[in-house]
Amino acid sequence: MCKNLKKNVLSYLADNFFITTSGVFRTQALLNTMLEVSSDRILFSTDYPYESAQEAAKWFDNCPISEHDRIKIGRENAVRLFNLKTAAGSKGVLAAA
Repeated sequence: MCKNLKKNVLSYLADNFFITTSGVFRTQALLNTMLEVSSDRILFSTDYPYESAQEAAKWFDNCPISEHDRIKIGRENAVRLFNLKTAAGSKGVLAAA
């Protein structure tokens, strides 16, 4: 470990990186990642055309996580990260372009 770090490495990871589900549709991997960096730093994604979006969505919809975490990972984190505009009062629904 680097002795000059002000925080531990996991803190830097959790504060500065987002992790995606792309390529790793494994429930235990998602749960472990949630425990390490929280659902605030995870984005649902697929690696199209190498992965099936339908299979990924089916997996994600059936993961044993709370609906609150599912909404954050599936949508809200991307809205926050990419500063996407949402319709007023829409609770995260994207505004029409």
